[in-house]
Amino acid sequence: MDKKLNILKIKADLIKYVDVEEIENLPKVKVKSVEEFLEAHRVLGKHVIYRYKDNFEQIFFFVDNGVIFYIPTNGFKSLSDLIDAKSLGLSAEEYYEYLEFENIDEYKKYKSSGFRNIEEYKKAKELGFIGGLQELVKEGIARKIDDKYCIEYLFYGILEEQLFLNDAELYNFALEKGFSNFDELVDALRLGFGDIKEYQDALKRGFKDAYEYNDALSRGFNDAEEYRIAKAIGVSSEKEFKEYRELKRICENFELETFEEGYLLKILMALKLDETINLKDLYNKLKEKEKLMKIKKDMLNKLSNMSVPSWYSTRFATIDDLEEYLENSETISLLGEYSKEGKIFKRIYPPKPSRRIVIIDAISILENIHNLSSESIENLIKKIKNAEFKNVVVITDMATYYKIKGKEICNYLFNECNIKKVESKDEAYDLIIEYIKNFGALVISNASLKDYILNNSKYLSYKEIEDYIIPFTVESGEINLDVELLRKLYTELVTKRIEKIKADVVL
Repeated sequence: MDKKLNILKIKADLIKYVDVEEIENLPKVKVKSVEEFLEAHRVLGKHVIYRYKDNFEQIFFFVDNGVIFYIPTNGFKSLSDLIDAKSLGLSAEEYYEYLEFENIDEYKKYKSSGFRNIEEYKKAKELGFIGGLQELVKEGIARKIDDKYCIEYLFYGILEEQLFLNDAELYNFALEKGFSNFDELVDALRLGFGDIKEYQDALKRGFKDAYEYNDALSRGFNDAEEYRIAKAIGVSSEKEFKEYRELKRICENFELETFEEGYLLKILMALKLDETINLKDLYNKLKEKEKLMKIKKDMLNKLSNMSVPSWYSTRFATIDDLEEYLENSETISLLGEYSKEGKIFKRIYPPKPSRRIVIIDAISILENIHNLSSESIENLIKKIKNAEFKNVVVITDMATYYKIKGKEICNYLFNECNIKKVESKDEAYDLIIEYIKNFGALVISNASLKDYILNNSKYLSYKEIEDYIIPFTVESGEINLDVELLRKLYTELVTKRIEKIKADVVL
């Protein structure tokens, strides 16, 4: 019996307070289940159902004939919530989570997905990761192993394997690897990537998948187009591809038939002034290179399990073939002299005027072609050749070439000169400088070439090569060139050459 005298006052309709002497507890009956509770409520009459909460208990109850019939709330806010949750098989915590979803199926997805909270789940859903593992299986990107999902990808060239229990683990993996959404992850995995930085870098460079990307990087290639060209011709590394391009350029510039000839020219151009090399050593260098290229080719075939072509073409089967070439090649004679008696090649220039190369910088001379008469180019070539400089090379970029293509000037140049066409102005000037460095060529040009040299630190200073550049002017449609200056420059170079020889003589 609860005795709290004169404490509780009941407020009546007449605003009258009544003193209470004693309050007795009513008997309480805990009903077995919500179904029994509702049945009792129906049978005993439609009483008001209340929710009671204190520090010790929370119940739903009604009173009939002085008896309290009740069931625990189990955390539910209302009896209708409890009934609804009962039909769904949910606890109170689960039920109020469920109310944040569209339907029970969506809630079950959340519960099975492994996410820590609803906010994370909704974010993952927004980014497309819900149902992601099943989608990866459908796409053939993932495979099911017992109760887990497995994906494979390359990371820094190493094949990685990742296992997932649920979409939450997939979501966290994607965020850790830098992916912004599920579609981006799928696109990357489809190409064999599991890291956003590698994936984006590969796309930027033009690689088709992770295997091509990692194979290229392992061989030193940073550009997809270069890698594919190299692979097609049988080049195994970026270093070898660099050499391929160098020899290819030499072969194209000097109209050589094989890469071995290009390598020969490279060896001879690398010799210092007055340096010599005997025939046997030169032949051995060529054959060692041929052997090395064969080893690389065989290794590449073995690694790729296929047969690739050999880009390194050869010409000299015997040492006699090489000697004959050294004696008769016009290009070799521009680099120095071969002595058949001594079996020695000597790097020496400038050669005789008849063999001296004179370069015409077509970019400079033909820049304002509308100011030139058709005869002006012919007169220029005649002046040069009348001064006994027979070896005239015209170097032009494609933009300049198209200005004269099909015109009389173009036909004349093809008949009287050796024309070298390259894609760009920079390539044209690079080739001109190569002729100056390797052959001591004289160049008819203007300030355009000078500016190019001054702005490119990879070259010699302008002062070191200005003696090889002969200026010109255009007046009344004619190209004016000081032929005597051409002869004078040659004479000065020869004089310097003789003085050097004398200085090197030991008395």
